[in-house]
Amino acid sequence: MSRYRRAAGTALLVATVLAVGGCGSDTEPSSARSSAAPEDVTEDQSAAPEDESDANPVPEETEDEDDTSIEDFLAAAGVDDDLVNRLGEIGDANNYGLGAGVETGLEDRRRLATSQVDTCRNVAVSYRTWKGVRYSDESGGATEDQAAAMADFLRTEFCPHVAPLKEARLPEQTLGGPAEDDRGGRGLTSPVTWWDGRYPRVSWSKECAAQTGMPVSDPVAYRLAKDEVVCATVPPAASLKKHLISLDVVFSSPVDEDRARRAVLALLPSDASATEPTEGTNPDWSYMEGGCLNTNFRTATMERLTDGLQKDAEPWASALYYSEGSIEDGAVGDYTGEVKQISLSTGADEPAASGDLTC
Repeated sequence: MSRYRRAAGTALLVATVLAVGGCGSDTEPSSARSSAAPEDVTEDQSAAPEDESDANPVPEETEDEDDTSIEDFLAAAGVDDDLVNRLGEIGDANNYGLGAGVETGLEDRRRLATSQVDTCRNVAVSYRTWKGVRYSDESGGATEDQAAAMADFLRTEFCPHVAPLKEARLPEQTLGGPAEDDRGGRGLTSPVTWWDGRYPRVSWSKECAAQTGMPVSDPVAYRLAKDEVVCATVPPAASLKKHLISLDVVFSSPVDEDRARRAVLALLPSDASATEPTEGTNPDWSYMEGGCLNTNFRTATMERLTDGLQKDAEPWASALYYSEGSIEDGAVGDYTGEVKQISLSTGADEPAASGDLTC
């Protein structure tokens, strides 16, 4: 799966969810993910807060006693403490909390609610299904009855109250910026300011939501070509300084592998060279049959770029190609040689000890 979307974006929101002794929506193996239909947000009137940082408040990597980010997130989603407690009661009764017979407190329940807001929103944009949510919870340790009870409560009681995510208004841009950023990057690891001077921003909810899922931090989307959009989230970690260390390339219709490779190389440093590709399959826990193709790109420049961002410094980047796309539970369908979506991130993607590469 698109490991950075699960590990980078999700960790910042769902890491605040209970370190459950029992099961929980997407605590294992992926992040929990509204049955209420999303608003029709246009590029001219995605009129949420002017400041992007207010559009989708997400917990920072560290918490303190005065941190209200979880409460702010739930308030923006329309979820009050009464609904949080009702969800918590369902969670406690079905082992989504701290363990059998242990009653959770309000703070623990708020953390569970943040992950389930994500569930609601992803179902609302058709990125996930209730069947998939149930299967995912069962793979994380829930019984069939427990997973069904939680999904039914979300679908009928919780999600109808969850407000669609509101995007920040698209910024005014002056395009024509340099092909490389000031450190030699050409997209991956480049700062948002470079992207804003290079490519036009587009509505994330219109161009990305159904293909890549709802964001757990500030979303950005850029049009690279008539049929090609980059979808990403801005890492909240201060050390990353608003650099895009991972992103998805989404095509309006599938393209061949040559076009996919060119799209990737255009976003990597100029010294990047592709290694032999490796086919992958969905992990054992996934209920879906699916596959992907991974290509690692060696680039000495990338090591320097990531080192400057206090990230694992490796001379590699990797691209996972999907013929239809990927969701929280794995690749959607088999890999056919055509590419609808590319998940691009720093570092090499290697097979597991078994020799199998996981999508």
